[in-house]
Amino acid sequence: MSTRNTGDEWLRTFIPYLMYRATNKLNARLLTRLKAMKINPSQWRALSVLKAYGTMSVSEIVDHTLMEQPTVSRVVAQLEQDGLVQRNASTEDSRVTEVVLTETGIAAFEAIAPAALRHQELALQGLTKKEIKTFVDILARIEQNIEI
Repeated sequence: MSTRNTGDEWLRTFIPYLMYRATNKLNARLLTRLKAMKINPSQWRALSVLKAYGTMSVSEIVDHTLMEQPTVSRVVAQLEQDGLVQRNASTEDSRVTEVVLTETGIAAFEAIAPAALRHQELALQGLTKKEIKTFVDILARIEQNIEI
């Protein structure tokens, strides 16, 4: 006869674990919409930061997406091949390539964004505007505290 160890449930308060689970659940819900648009999660991240911040260099995309530089380069190349972004030499520094969303890229973003926002609304259901603002502020402070 075996006795089952019930564990100490320490993960109930381990924030990285809780954030990872919440993020994965949100991403899993969005994955269906992304697949329908033939866009993978890495491409969605790149499109999102370009939509949010405008024209960016590959290194800036790396900084904002937290993806590795070779991954971002591949993602940008695929997005360019699909007509969603355009790469241009920087007018300020010819060694830098700038990436900008095309009209098709903006349309792709706008086709996915409502689903992403619905998933966020579902996740935040029952929270007040003040609680959501506090949560966003806390996440920003956590990120600032662990800045690499």
